Amino acid sequence: MQNRTITVTTGLKARDEYVAQAKQYAAEIGGVYVERRKRGLGKMQEIYGDPLLVVSERVKLHIGEEEFFFHPSMANTRIKRLTSGDNDIVIEYSDARPGDVILDCTLGLGSDSIVFAHVAGESGRVIGIESSNVIAYLVKRGLQEVTVDVKAVNAAMRRVEVICADHLDYMRTLPDRSVDIVYFDPMFRRTVEKSHAIEPMRVLGDDRPITAAAIAEAKRVARRRIVMKERWYSKEFERLGFKLLRKSSGSTNYGVIDLEGAGR
Repeated sequence: MQNRTITVTTGLKARDEYVAQAKQYAAEIGGVYVERRKRGLGKMQEIYGDPLLVVSERVKLHIGEEEFFFHPSMANTRIKRLTSGDNDIVIEYSDARPGDVILDCTLGLGSDSIVFAHVAGESGRVIGIESSNVIAYLVKRGLQEVTVDVKAVNAAMRRVEVICADHLDYMRTLPDRSVDIVYFDPMFRRTVEKSHAIEPMRVLGDDRPITAAAIAEAKRVARRRIVMKERWYSKEFERLGFKLLRKSSGSTNYGVIDLEGAGR
């Protein structure tokens, strides 16, 4: 359901800067700008339907009673833990290192890409691929504009590159062995319980499973490792050829394809 037409408006206080920003958002995501005219959110949704993007002090995407606005979320906490010497499970499974080039094929809210960018550092590169134009745009703007109280998080956010594309199509444009790590996390689009932060993204996101063709391309472009996050009981690991390094201790698990160990 991604890439549907988005109605864009302002908050009830339609300041000139919000109107200009709303028009810019509409133009850049292929949406339609409409004047708020002091109408309530429910009335706007009744007239124009969902999704509705509201530009005010904070840019929010509304779908039904749910709303989304960009925030680094758990990346904030995870980077704090890393800087204090604690471990991070995604970094452990991916074996991400300073200077790495990392391709996140399922950017979503960008949390993992932010953590990757922190670890890869200024000498590395993190590319996040998102197929939904509105998700890609909101996350791209948020990564550049949102500021939190941790300098390392702000620096990492600014280093994430966002590309709106199908990840298979994008990988097909890359040279052989041009990235160190390819990462897949389709989890948020198949969440068991509803989440106020995630529900709008599920409506707009791509819910197709990862394909064997995508894994084949990942094997071609990656130098070191391919990692996929899924439910612990998922059959996707076996279908796509991922090795489980250890049993899951929670609701999720990580599968790895170690390309260095494959003798390449």
